[in-house]
Amino acid sequence: MKKPFFRIALAGSLLFVCCLLGASDALAQKVLRRSDKMRPVWLANKTPKTTYSTFHYQVVEADGKTLDESRHECLVALSRYIGQTWKISGEAETDIRTENCNGQITESSVYSFHYKVKDEEVSVTSVKYDEYWEYVDYPGGGRYRCYVLFGVADASVPQFDRLSFTHQYGVRGMMRSLVVPGWGQMYKGSTTKGLCILGGEVLLVGGIIVSENLRSSYVKKMHEQPKHQQTYNTKADNWENVRNVCIGAAAALYVYNLVDAAVANGRKRAKVHKPVQFAMYPTLGECNGVGFALNF
Repeated sequence: MKKPFFRIALAGSLLFVCCLLGASDALAQKVLRRSDKMRPVWLANKTPKTTYSTFHYQVVEADGKTLDESRHECLVALSRYIGQTWKISGEAETDIRTENCNGQITESSVYSFHYKVKDEEVSVTSVKYDEYWEYVDYPGGGRYRCYVLFGVADASVPQFDRLSFTHQYGVRGMMRSLVVPGWGQMYKGSTTKGLCILGGEVLLVGGIIVSENLRSSYVKKMHEQPKHQQTYNTKADNWENVRNVCIGAAAALYVYNLVDAAVANGRKRAKVHKPVQFAMYPTLGECNGVGFALNF
């Protein structure tokens, strides 16, 4: 009777320790401020899949005493990366030119990197899609650490994806939590919350199993030893109450798990919008004319 309870308690304790370790890691970083509550999905090496083969996504990071300085250092780091990717050799002088594009790449900054190598100019276009920054308390003083998601051209005339960003996941998180409590929260980036929900469900289910076994045991003893019937009956009722409380708590936690997985915000993720193509062509048949096609 004791071994199953010990195993369940040990599993729940391990999950609780994982929650504490996750919280202690966050405190050890000493992040004083951040641009968002959670790091975006693209910062966890989960960049979107490109629609076009003329560019690729690249994440760069840099430190700075101010936010503007860290952003500029990100451009410098990107410039070095582009130089290596395009195999620009020799002593290159980099000129970063900024433009605003209101066409296909809405609300994104377009950068033109111009490299001068032996009187020859090489131009590479890059698009800034999103950024995330943290203000970290280092021993020598606070500094900004900036992370930027760029799209880097792989061709002289590139086509870039059009992205939008959201914290909503819809039914994706709820469907996962429907199968395993806490999975939806972990999928959306709330790992500590997900582990706590999973650990709570494990402990409550363990409590249901143990209390029901004890209740059944006392009911059996009540029939086997009639002279102690009142004592065993009281203990059986007490464990039945414990079982019922655990059932109610487990059901309530499961419902909360589903609602939270469905409506709570998660890590910021990118949505790729497919380009809209419009075509006009002549038609022949019973009614000659002009046809239109709109492809999404």
